[in-house]
Amino acid sequence: MLKKLFLFVGLTILALSCGKKETIKVAAAGYPMEEIVKIASEDLKKEGYDTKITLLTDYVTANVGLANKDFDANFHQHVPFMEIFNKKNNAHLVKVAAIYDVYVGFYSKKYKSKNEIPNGAKVVVPNDPTNQDRALRILEKQGLIKLKQKNGLYNLKDVDNSIKNLKITALPIPSLVQAYKEADLVFNWPSHMLKIGITPKDALFLEEGTKGRYAIVLASREDNKNDKKIQALAKAMTSEKVKKFLKEKYSKEGYPVF
Repeated sequence: MLKKLFLFVGLTILALSCGKKETIKVAAAGYPMEEIVKIASEDLKKEGYDTKITLLTDYVTANVGLANKDFDANFHQHVPFMEIFNKKNNAHLVKVAAIYDVYVGFYSKKYKSKNEIPNGAKVVVPNDPTNQDRALRILEKQGLIKLKQKNGLYNLKDVDNSIKNLKITALPIPSLVQAYKEADLVFNWPSHMLKIGITPKDALFLEEGTKGRYAIVLASREDNKNDKKIQALAKAMTSEKVKKFLKEKYSKEGYPVF
């Protein structure tokens, strides 16, 4: 009888432990990040995890929450942005997995090829550090400017304008669509240009050769990056389901990098 009792108690404890799911708390920005985490959550259920998604479009708030352990992971940023946050806030956020990248580039309402861009053309780039750096690197790659040799992010002070004497102005990202209607050449993200019916195929030139530097990543903290639930989340977010979604539903804006 005693053995049977121990066996019953043991099986009861096992059943209760098996029925209890661990929760993974993820902060995600808007489309397609939230959708990708939702797709991943389907596989995570099979692994015994529930997924709680908090939608945050303020990237700094999402990073502060992760650093303070309000979240287990977040999904909204590329590594250069994360590195700046870490430095400013003495934080220890890390990349767990790169998921996708987007087709950023320069658009012109006035010109149809790079060769048409005149000397003294009005060019608009973003005013935030990481996107300004990104835009200037593209202009240099296209042979329109030269950049001083330095470590870290480039800004307008690093531009040698001797090639075409471009008049470069920095504006907030929300202002770039309007700038496209007025300036000669404007940097922008596909999500913003699609709102006015312009696709990356319409860009004068797109970013190339970055080797995933600006890929959007799943991020965690240094202290939990190797936790089983974080690794399970990374596996689910780099599944064939997610890859299929990106290729079929997000192809106009970006592409998977895994």
